[in-house]
Amino acid sequence: MFNRIVFRFFVIVIAAVGSMAYAQDSNGPSPLSALDTTNMPYNILVDGSLAQDNPALNQYSTLQAAYAAAPAGTPTNPTVIGIKPNVYNLNGGVSTPGIMITKNYITLLGLTNDHRNVVLAGNLGNQEGAGSPTASYNGYVMIVNATGFTAVNLTILNYCNLNYEYPGNAALNLTERSPVITQAVAFQISGDKEILDHVALLSRLDTTFIQSTRAYFNSVYIEGTNDFIGGGTESVWENSVLNFPTGSGEGTVTGTVFVNTTFTVPSGGQFQFYKGPTSGGAYPEGSTLPAVLINCILPENTAGNTISWIVGFAPTAHQNLYSLTYNNVDTNGNPVLIADASQGPITHNLSRELSAQEAAAFTPGNILSATPTGVQDSWDPAGFLASYTGQTVPGLAATNAAGQGNLPFGMGITNGSPSIITNQSTATISATVFPARAPSTITWSTSSPLVTLNQSSGSSVIVSGTNNTGVSQYVPINATASDGFYITAWVFVQPPFISPPTFASQPTIGAPINGTISLNYTLNPVPNRTDQSIITWYSCADPSCSNPRIVGISNGNIPLQVYTLQGGDVGNYLEATIQPKWDISNPGATATTITTTPISILNIVSTTVSPNFLNFPPNPESAYISGYWTVLGTWTSEPTPIGGTFVNNWGLRASSQGAALLYQTDTPAGDEQVSVVMTPEKTAGQGFGSPGTGEDSTPGNTIQNADIYIKYDPRSGNGYSLRFWRTTQSATEVMFQLYQHINGVSSPIDTNSELTGVFKPNTYITLSIIGNTFTATGYNTVDSDTLFLQGTVSPNSYGGSGTRWSGTVPSGNSNAYSFFQISHPTIQLVTTSQLSEVAGGYQAVVTVTSTGTGTAQNVQLNMATLGTVSGTIPTASLGDLAPGASNSVTVIFPSLAGVPGSAVVEKFAGTYAGGTFGGSIRAKLP
Repeated sequence: MFNRIVFRFFVIVIAAVGSMAYAQDSNGPSPLSALDTTNMPYNILVDGSLAQDNPALNQYSTLQAAYAAAPAGTPTNPTVIGIKPNVYNLNGGVSTPGIMITKNYITLLGLTNDHRNVVLAGNLGNQEGAGSPTASYNGYVMIVNATGFTAVNLTILNYCNLNYEYPGNAALNLTERSPVITQAVAFQISGDKEILDHVALLSRLDTTFIQSTRAYFNSVYIEGTNDFIGGGTESVWENSVLNFPTGSGEGTVTGTVFVNTTFTVPSGGQFQFYKGPTSGGAYPEGSTLPAVLINCILPENTAGNTISWIVGFAPTAHQNLYSLTYNNVDTNGNPVLIADASQGPITHNLSRELSAQEAAAFTPGNILSATPTGVQDSWDPAGFLASYTGQTVPGLAATNAAGQGNLPFGMGITNGSPSIITNQSTATISATVFPARAPSTITWSTSSPLVTLNQSSGSSVIVSGTNNTGVSQYVPINATASDGFYITAWVFVQPPFISPPTFASQPTIGAPINGTISLNYTLNPVPNRTDQSIITWYSCADPSCSNPRIVGISNGNIPLQVYTLQGGDVGNYLEATIQPKWDISNPGATATTITTTPISILNIVSTTVSPNFLNFPPNPESAYISGYWTVLGTWTSEPTPIGGTFVNNWGLRASSQGAALLYQTDTPAGDEQVSVVMTPEKTAGQGFGSPGTGEDSTPGNTIQNADIYIKYDPRSGNGYSLRFWRTTQSATEVMFQLYQHINGVSSPIDTNSELTGVFKPNTYITLSIIGNTFTATGYNTVDSDTLFLQGTVSPNSYGGSGTRWSGTVPSGNSNAYSFFQISHPTIQLVTTSQLSEVAGGYQAVVTVTSTGTGTAQNVQLNMATLGTVSGTIPTASLGDLAPGASNSVTVIFPSLAGVPGSAVVEKFAGTYAGGTFGGSIRAKLP
């Protein structure tokens, strides 16, 4: 019986290919074919109209009960669960999915002529509880971890963030729980030999997680916003539709081959395939097999980057693996080019067009008949011979049985980005052809005269440099398989290295000047060479520099010759080490010098703390030392991303969850202002990888949120902060709230909070505590979103600050800080007046000017007298006055102030957040 079922299944699939129908109601025409499986046989029946289960007849009202009763199948006799049209509830528990399938060779078969009629649905969103106010379902409707799973002619749906209209029966319609998009997985699959045929997969964020070794999708409709596909090791999608319903997003499609598939997006929308370029690494950034698009239809690329491979700006174009395309067109039938990135100049360096010979390898029978490194088992879910013999892809040759499963479709590379020095070092590059059963022949070639190869064929090649240009350059070297498929190694070829520099004068540390100290040295000159000496500064408790602490580093090939003194340097000696280096030399021997006297407080000329992240040492430092930064967790020093803008062109990226930068000072301080520039890797305003809350993290339970601290003592955990986190209330905004910290335990200072989309590249945040007024403001350089919060706090004497990031940190999830300034401003407001006579009295134009070092917020003039009479003052605020800024207001006085020409005294008084101001002016009435 089971053999007969499988046979009929494949016959129907093949017969259906090429027929046209509608996909989802909102999608319009597509390649999806109609399939009638109403009368196909099954072993176990699911019928939602049953009043009760009937195990004796293998009839159940729920899929969960039917699966519990189903035995595992075999490759030749799978267990088929037939499902009649209805909506079946797959809501799970608080921490469990709706259904988990772990038995091998289970088939779910919709008994229908329209996959929309058999609906397996759950309402499960990450931290958007369903069923009870306290539930926080993990967001998975169906999880499969088994071999040989098949689903035919049905819909798998997570309607947490979308509505579903059931065909012909409004009573079965499903209503979204929330319009705020959160992680809501409809389908996760792992294992091997998985098939989905005529299936719709519906959700928004994270619609599916495809983690299987091999999977085949035919006539599948899927829609989502971000991370909603995922490719597993190898998967092939044919005759399918991928829809981006909200008009933007990225699919994360690494390791996926799309054939005769349509990609759709609403008019004016755009989408990307990856978060980042393929690199041969781990999911999601790279895979042995990049994404491949063959004979696909994409939206018209009207803006040039409407469709792009990655989100953000393109990386330097030194790809080992390329995304692959062949014969793709837009909706008007015109050839389509996919841009490298969604932002920046339009380039096409991350992908390449396959030749017809290369494209012939990308068939289900060739790709899926074995794992890339495994023994061929001839798994052929699509009916390889029948479906591809005579098919009409232009330029794509039909593959005969003799070549089935043996054509190269991928390559791996070892040491694909080496650096070599002419006449000094070489590099060995190795390559492997996939699948393992394909001919292993590899041909090596390069068009550059700057290298030589020791051989033209073999599994590896030794590359030697012949670069005598005096300039280091990247050189491409191709490894080509027997069918023309190739992969590229990029070798950084440096000219012959010269000897390291020698000192014309030995390094010495000069006397501190204007808050800085310099390492003085002179190199014996070499024409046309650049000094890239590596200078490191240390703080030392004594002249022997026992227990040194790194306080400054060279970065970006720029020697840190001038070091800016920090408060923690006071009372310590400073040591500098230098390894002299030219741009084309190795570093020379280290020279060391140390100050003869400790740094004095008189050498510190400013109380403002503002590190240059180009020279900030990111190595962990757990001690809380006054005047220094404590570095907790892992931080990465990074240059400005291509197309991005970091202050000083350098920043620090949080590279571990819970990482913190904390500035400790034991000097009592008054009013404080903290200014920060940060750039989240998520660009839509959501900031974090997943929703969090404002609660503190605990051991074993890390909450995704972040703090910027002010008037804070890191050692004791006391002070204040601006806390922010992604919330289930919005997919494009972050919640901000002012917090107080007492002995490491935090709580909001009041009930006020703000949900705003300000957290985008680059975000400028300013915190101030002036007197008892705590203010937070923010804006970004992308749009008009802003932040404003203000509350009342109890003053303290702390002067520290810092930041903490407890969000997740994979590529695309973290946050980089490029500016951080701590200052203790003084507020000083000066009033001036210009008198004139008006009908019935006098007019004074009163100007208030900020002459201090801090911003006076919410300046109000609320008292004005001219002689013995009071004036009429407008109620409007003068706003915030930054240093040097001014604003004016017109005050009207009655004629009782005096007769023209008489001497009078003008008096003015007002308030600003946290203080008052006033003044008097001698004047003569006009």
